[in-house]
Amino acid sequence: MALFKTAQITSRGVKIGDRNIEKADAARRIKDGKDVWGTKSNAHSLAESLCDGQGSMRHAPHVLGGYHHYHDENHVYNGHIFYGGPS
Repeated sequence: MALFKTAQITSRGVKIGDRNIEKADAARRIKDGKDVWGTKSNAHSLAESLCDGQGSMRHAPHVLGGYHHYHDENHVYNGHIFYGGPS
C-alpha cells in the first residue's frame, strides 16, 4: 500500500500536508493539477502508473529549497509528485 501526502506550491515553497492519502487519491490529485509528496520509490511508481508504464519524467528542484519531483512521461498532467526533502 503506497501512501502519499497532499502537497501545495506556495509563495514560501512547497507545503507538505499532514494527512496520508492512498495512491488512487494521489493519482486523482495529479490529474486535477494538484501536487502530492511520497517516497522516491512511491513517487516513481505513481508517475509510471499515470501513463500505463510508459515511463516517467524526473525533474530536479526548479528553485532553491524546492523538491525533486516526477511527472508522467508525456507531462499530460500538471501536478507534481514530490519526494525527499527540500534542496
